[in-house]
Amino acid sequence: MKKLLLALIVSLAAFALSAQSLTENPDYQKSLELKAMATQAFDDGDYDAAAEYAAQSSEYASLSDKYVEKMLAKSKADKAMALAKDKMAWADSVNAKARYPNEYGAASDFYSASLSAYDVEEFPVAEDNARSTVTALDNLAQLIAADDAKKKDAWPAVYVVRLIPERRDCLWRIAEYPFIYNNPLKWTVIYEANKKTFRDPGNPNLIFPGQKLRIPAIKGETRDGTYDPKKSYKPFPKK
Repeated sequence: MKKLLLALIVSLAAFALSAQSLTENPDYQKSLELKAMATQAFDDGDYDAAAEYAAQSSEYASLSDKYVEKMLAKSKADKAMALAKDKMAWADSVNAKARYPNEYGAASDFYSASLSAYDVEEFPVAEDNARSTVTALDNLAQLIAADDAKKKDAWPAVYVVRLIPERRDCLWRIAEYPFIYNNPLKWTVIYEANKKTFRDPGNPNLIFPGQKLRIPAIKGETRDGTYDPKKSYKPFPKK
């Protein structure tokens, strides 16, 4: 009996050590107090009291370990959620909600789920959803980078008619520009895309300086922005 009690008290000491990193934990403190009482009762020969104190100390030690586990999970969730919050702030700064509503929405749903889980102290669930938020937004960042790279090399999507006395802009000449279609015969594409905005929709020759013309894609190419005379564009492929 004495040996069993002594072994139990010794095991309690080792059991409680795992919680010492969170000494503000009241369950841990209570476990130490009861362990000391069990040891004292054992030394005094009051084995029944020693057994009772040891059992109570074991219960509090178990509660302490659960508390420590919970706090560690909370700490991990805090770190993951802080990163997710920063990623969401970045997404908002690049207007991702409007530009990529589906991808942004999925990330936002993960983040909302993380916040909800954290509020009810389901910290592992909160961490998992926060990490899913980060993954979704990292994928979105790659998508944005790829799209931006395409736009950097894109041909104009809009051309503003210019006043060029020596070579007046017309649909034929505009289509012929290397940065438009590099083919004057494609003027009809521009005309059909814009004739409803012409002063006289039936007259393709009646265009004026400052008029904005939409330049549709004809080969699946990327077109973005308005033609900038200061920018260098690669020639549109003729074939």
